[in-house]
Amino acid sequence: MRGDKDFSIWNTSIAIRGDKEISHPTFLRMLDMMRNRGFVVGSDPQIDRDYPILSEDRFAGNKGELLFVGEKYNCGAKLEFYQEINVENPNGGRYDFNKFEKMPYLLQKRFLLEVRYMEQFLLEEGFTCDSEPVLKTSYEKVFHELNSPSRHWSSENFPDYNALDKDGIRINNGEVKYFRDRKGTLMRGTVYHNINNMWWVIVNKDHYTNLAAFELFDLDTVPENAIKKLIRRSGHNNPKSRFVPTEGQLKDWKRRAKQAGREGRIQFANAILGYLYEIGWVSRKFQLFIKETKRLGLVETEGNPYFLGMRMGEKKYDPPKSIPLYPMPQQMSGTESGWVENLRDYVTYGKPTVSRWFCKDRNGEGGQAYLWPEVRERLLHIGAHV
Repeated sequence: MRGDKDFSIWNTSIAIRGDKEISHPTFLRMLDMMRNRGFVVGSDPQIDRDYPILSEDRFAGNKGELLFVGEKYNCGAKLEFYQEINVENPNGGRYDFNKFEKMPYLLQKRFLLEVRYMEQFLLEEGFTCDSEPVLKTSYEKVFHELNSPSRHWSSENFPDYNALDKDGIRINNGEVKYFRDRKGTLMRGTVYHNINNMWWVIVNKDHYTNLAAFELFDLDTVPENAIKKLIRRSGHNNPKSRFVPTEGQLKDWKRRAKQAGREGRIQFANAILGYLYEIGWVSRKFQLFIKETKRLGLVETEGNPYFLGMRMGEKKYDPPKSIPLYPMPQQMSGTESGWVENLRDYVTYGKPTVSRWFCKDRNGEGGQAYLWPEVRERLLHIGAHV
């Protein structure tokens, strides 16, 4: 039994908490209040269709384009509002994250107005508001974290290993420090200690981040710190990543792959596997081959190196060994298995199978991302990528 009665509002959700003998009647009265304000309120048709036993405790409705679903549960009730205008989730706006941010401007204003009436109703019913405060600026958000009652550690007199920057200079709360973002661009912000060696960095009114002490520095400590922009290599900066083949080129590469037959495609695929090993995208040398049974096989031609009993600088390798290729490549990492499986299917069917590796821009980021346009080009030219 809950002796307290409270509610909270977060994004587009309103949660009422309390013993069901109190919270459920209050929730139903609030739905009546919503009807009086122009809402259409009824049972949830999706629940009626799929889980009719739950229909009594599930609700849905709308006021124009402002839609909601609701439910009663053992220790309270909840409403969640959404819209179907700006939708990302293929199942509809009901399942989107950040529902308020996705609402059109006027619909946001309508939602805020209706929530104000619901909040006033619940306060008059004797419920207390337990919502998190609405924080607009990055400064407010950081200091809300710093002053949180759950923060049980002190940011005063903490040890050097939590407070030394990249160059060994001690960091103090409220200082302006510099750092580089993931692309290497020089940025700065005001720093405040978070926890351990992590520091909040307020970059501007709308943006803040959380960085380790060793990522922060001053401009005048080391000459290289003052370089305004130091861009790391990425796939985005390579013109090959933006190359879009014509329909004629794609047909020509596919035709070449078909005409090469399985033996020719094995040579093409093995050249790709050799290049992937050369650039470190696979850890061992793999080769496809045709078995005596005419089925496709895989062999590790050069196993893991070891140095026991050898002179410094010399390597000895495990002997070549056959690796199971079906139903999926085994005895290798998931990434290696993905490459081998795609190239296996390319050899078998003569169709492009490797598009999934290059379908999103994020492939152009990361430590070795500058290499992916080169791999993409090689796959295009053997008809394995489209």
